[in-house]
Amino acid sequence: MSDQVMNAVIATVLGSVVAVLLLIPVAAVEYRRDGRLGPRDLSVLLSGAVYGLALWTYTLLPMPADGDYRCAGRQTVPFDTIRAIDWGDLGSRAGLSALVHDPAFLQVALNVLLFVPLGWFVRRVARRGVVVATLLGLAISLLIETTQATGVWHLYDCAYRLFDVDDLMINTLGATLGSLVSAIFIRRQRPEVVLPTTITFGRRLVGMVCDGLFVVLLGSAISIAWRAVQLYVLEVPFEELPTTPERLLQWGILGLVQVAAVLMGGRTVGEWVVSIRTSGGRGPAPVARLVKLATGVGPFVVLMAIPGAWSVPALLLFAVLSAVAAVPRAGGHGGLTYAASGLGLEIVLPREGERR
Repeated sequence: MSDQVMNAVIATVLGSVVAVLLLIPVAAVEYRRDGRLGPRDLSVLLSGAVYGLALWTYTLLPMPADGDYRCAGRQTVPFDTIRAIDWGDLGSRAGLSALVHDPAFLQVALNVLLFVPLGWFVRRVARRGVVVATLLGLAISLLIETTQATGVWHLYDCAYRLFDVDDLMINTLGATLGSLVSAIFIRRQRPEVVLPTTITFGRRLVGMVCDGLFVVLLGSAISIAWRAVQLYVLEVPFEELPTTPERLLQWGILGLVQVAAVLMGGRTVGEWVVSIRTSGGRGPAPVARLVKLATGVGPFVVLMAIPGAWSVPALLLFAVLSAVAAVPRAGGHGGLTYAASGLGLEIVLPREGERR
């Protein structure tokens, strides 16, 4: 497998992971700004994350092993790389063929194309124009070139990739062109947004997914922090790491967060993300919230905490049943949790300032 293909694979895989990690904050912003998180928003999130990783992989990878590289030096003469292009006879087919096979031309063209999507993302996501795209392109290009020139910030004794001042201009030009071209298709001013007044199945499903992600991510973070303290602060050998205290700390803290969110706020973390809350209820609010906890996110956390092979299929079954129960029907779309607790659901309308 070539380095270019491997870079694409790494960018795609790691970018997908980054997109998953960013789902919670992106969903929280979109539901407060537009009242929805559509397929287009998800595609922008995924493509943006993959593109960001591609900037890293194609400019820094593969990273050589210690001692298995040569110092690359620096090219600090403006336009020197561009002047190296053999333009030849562009009026003939042979001249054009020679140009597209010229290494100097390919380097310049690919550097321009690498930064064209940046201009598009600046206009699509940040709703900013050419000036911001150009400045951001220059800043990111400068960061990349400085990272290369310093040997990945002195991780290596010298630079294993060439610092080229022309790359700063070429990359910045790519971001500028991307912004100019995207202006044809994307308006900088956001159209008037009509906020939804009913809770859709998609909104409920995104809330459930965010609850699951929150449990997995926070639990993993607590576990990693615990092991880091044990290994590097207390210097406990890896094979002697205590598992019971780790599991109690990991799932105890996580459980307390969700318990506090439901009993005090009336909604889970995922429901806060998608901007919905409970309303009404047949009985006292504390009892209804306790039932909601016991039939919703509570079993999910407990099944995650229980060791054993049987807990995985039980967890998957519970997740599927919860999702299916939330499908809209005559009785509503609150699912098992809201049917058991008697609570209702309503959308939390954002303040005007939150939508900007």
